[in-house]
Amino acid sequence: MANYLILGCDEITELVVNPGENTLTPGSIYFIEFTGETTAGCFRVVEESLEIVGEGVLSSVEFDDCLKCLQSNGLSFLAVSCDDPEISGPIDSNQFTEWPIGQNYLICEGEVINCLCVTVTGIINDSFPFTFNITGPFTNCDCESPRSANTESTVCVIDCSGNTVSIVPPHPIWTDGYGTQVTQLNMITLGGPNGLNS
Repeated sequence: MANYLILGCDEITELVVNPGENTLTPGSIYFIEFTGETTAGCFRVVEESLEIVGEGVLSSVEFDDCLKCLQSNGLSFLAVSCDDPEISGPIDSNQFTEWPIGQNYLICEGEVINCLCVTVTGIINDSFPFTFNITGPFTNCDCESPRSANTESTVCVIDCSGNTVSIVPPHPIWTDGYGTQVTQLNMITLGGPNGLNS
């Protein structure tokens, strides 16, 4: 039977395993328990491997994706404060609806009390019983929503097949008095994103 290279959902842990009696399919996600000292977790099977085997597989359960695997097995994500890298801790994976690693979120206890902007950096193989109010993801570590003004303008055009389609044209962006970019949704940038005379 073939051995397989597997990669943890954290995109860091890499291991060659002997599946034993278990069936592993390249490209699929599994929650894997090992015969040795390696901690059980969620892994993607990369490919068959001729490398030296580092572990045996005791059991494997297939999942649609890494997030469902973590949620079904009570695992958590590691979040690090954007303001102070010394502040970090777990967040229950069930609080997310999208893959959060590398994303920025605002987590709050209660409504808007004790809020912290964090970046999700990894996976913790433990459950975390506390819940937060989470908003995001945000494009940066400021955890500020993009600002816009007015109502979105769309344009209806006829495509090459004669069908009428609605497109969202580029909108002008200006900077307010506080240095925040604001998108003017009711206006259209003439000549595309670089302006009329570009």
